[in-house]
Amino acid sequence: MQSVRPRFSFVVATVLAGMLGCKTASDAGSGGAKGTGSGGTKGSGSGGSTGSGGTGGTTSASGGSSGSASGGAPAQSGGVTGSASGGAPPSSGGVTGTGSGGVDGSGGMTASGTGGATTSGSGGDTSNQDAAVTDAACQMASYTFAPTTPTVYVAVDRSGSMFDCLSTTNVESSCPTQSDTSWVKLRDAALPVIMSLQSQVRFGFASLTGTDPTHGGTCPIIDQIDPALNNYDAIAKLYNSLAFQPDTTQQGMKFESPARQPLDMLGAKLMADPTPGSKFILFVTDGQPDYCDDSNALCAPDSVIGGLQALYMQGIPTIIIGLQSKLNNLPPGTLQAYANAGAGEPAQIPLASGADPNSIWDQCQNLKPWLADLTTTGKTQVRGATVGTYSATAGPTKPYTPNASDQAMLTAQLMQALSGVKSCEFDLGNINGQSIKIDMNQLGTAHVCLDKTCPSSKEVPQDATNGWSMSSATELILNGTACTNWRMGGNNDISFDFPCKSIIFE
Repeated sequence: MQSVRPRFSFVVATVLAGMLGCKTASDAGSGGAKGTGSGGTKGSGSGGSTGSGGTGGTTSASGGSSGSASGGAPAQSGGVTGSASGGAPPSSGGVTGTGSGGVDGSGGMTASGTGGATTSGSGGDTSNQDAAVTDAACQMASYTFAPTTPTVYVAVDRSGSMFDCLSTTNVESSCPTQSDTSWVKLRDAALPVIMSLQSQVRFGFASLTGTDPTHGGTCPIIDQIDPALNNYDAIAKLYNSLAFQPDTTQQGMKFESPARQPLDMLGAKLMADPTPGSKFILFVTDGQPDYCDDSNALCAPDSVIGGLQALYMQGIPTIIIGLQSKLNNLPPGTLQAYANAGAGEPAQIPLASGADPNSIWDQCQNLKPWLADLTTTGKTQVRGATVGTYSATAGPTKPYTPNASDQAMLTAQLMQALSGVKSCEFDLGNINGQSIKIDMNQLGTAHVCLDKTCPSSKEVPQDATNGWSMSSATELILNGTACTNWRMGGNNDISFDFPCKSIIFE
């Protein structure tokens, strides 16, 4: 598998105003180029009688347009301001401008001659072509936005079913052919994806299992690596070292499927992580969760859904991958409800055949772990109460459901899922500490590309449905297919090109 380039930066090619040497015609004192020379045209003849300073030139300007004694001209002149007298002293030929506000260069033509007053013209371009002067005075600058890096805990179900043979429906304690298990297929797909994205995503890793405490076991059992950039080696070392399910079906020894408690623990670690950036859990499972006790199939899924909803409310979305195999025993709708809950969307109650909404309370109220999870919600404990919150309709987010035996499909869907952590919203309101806004009337002159060199094939149309749009004067959004394309594994650079006249400095 080819690695994605180790970049996750937003390269923004922007023509900026003001601090880069461009202000509009309304900004007094900045219309001309930066004056490093002197203000007026070069005076070589006598402007009047030799030795007289006030008769030879115009009565309105000496070194350029009249105004203050500063180097920059009024906005419409483009020249360098001269003195307020009708002509320059006879030995100067104009008043030397100190100049400011434009591109380094001359502030017009240098006035260095002797003999009389300067001509009536300004030191620079006196035309009133604001747009031409503005754009000519701009510079192209490239900025590399330093986006916050997403953090993802890859949480992998390590229950006994992950170690059953995929090629048979016979449930064994542990498959003798390790390569024929969901555990190995997933590991061999996940590690290359983590390697390819490790410079762009702060990956953590956790395997989730446990053994029945009522029979001498421990629940949960979490083997983990804390999130970090370039974390592949540490993750691979742990992942490859994890032992197979013991060759037993004995309670207290066989691997169980706790999910709610381990996910809560990972979510708490992410919330305590001070590193800037979005935080996610990628939860990969192949079947029915429990409380390490092989308990009722309605109770633990309800606990998981309520937990995912609580994590989302605390800023931790969860991405769901449900491995499909002959052994998959999740009730209908459970993965869908997981995906909706993890995305903060409405979720439908997942019920096994013959169950109704009251069934969860009726069958779970005496189960201590479920009742403890219900208590955390603060809901009234009456018939019909559930840990999860449910709706008549489901949200749009779907779980990823790759075939556990198809490693290529596993790899592709893992890459797709992890690409989804890239944001499609960009804050343009700060360039190197300078606050800017985009003139919403000038958006037609801008270009957005999914490549810093901006070939036509990579240009994104201005389109609120499947292109780019501005939600405000400082926030650019990629919508629909544009967002989908940005999140694809091969797209790691994005460029925004705004002409000078569309930038408003504050």
